Amino acid sequence: MREIRHNVVDIDSYLEHAARAKQQLDVEHWREELRPRVMRLFASRAATLTWSRALVELLVDELYPDDLFIELVGNLDRLPRRHWPRVLAIAVALRHSWRRDGLARVARRLHVSLSPERAPKKPMRARRSRPSPRRLSGSPRSCQGSPLRFDPARRGSRP
Repeated sequence: MREIRHNVVDIDSYLEHAARAKQQLDVEHWREELRPRVMRLFASRAATLTWSRALVELLVDELYPDDLFIELVGNLDRLPRRHWPRVLAIAVALRHSWRRDGLARVARRLHVSLSPERAPKKPMRARRSRPSPRRLSGSPRSCQGSPLRFDPARRGSRP
């Protein structure tokens, strides 16, 4: 009975060893032969990619942000495209912020000031691409009257 049990243990050990060896061969085959070919295919097909919410979410996930990310950014699904660079910068900064010098290095590379004496300025609003509703008439005058009405240069020589 002991010999049978001993042989069963040897077979189990042999099967486990064979499974590990097969797995190791599969990994080596993937890394040395298949992976380069598949990555070349991926790279050629990814040439047409543009910025997308899926790409931003993938990048953020790869950086493993903590709960502070949600506090700083909010719901990633609701952020407009114009905020994506800021979101990625925050995710990278969080990743490197476990040490003060790591965060300082990221801030320096992105030209973001961390000095406390400079309060962040409110971003200037961009000019509208269309005229405001007050100016739809095409008149260059403002709605509150124009000093140009009595401009002698426009009305001839009358005072």
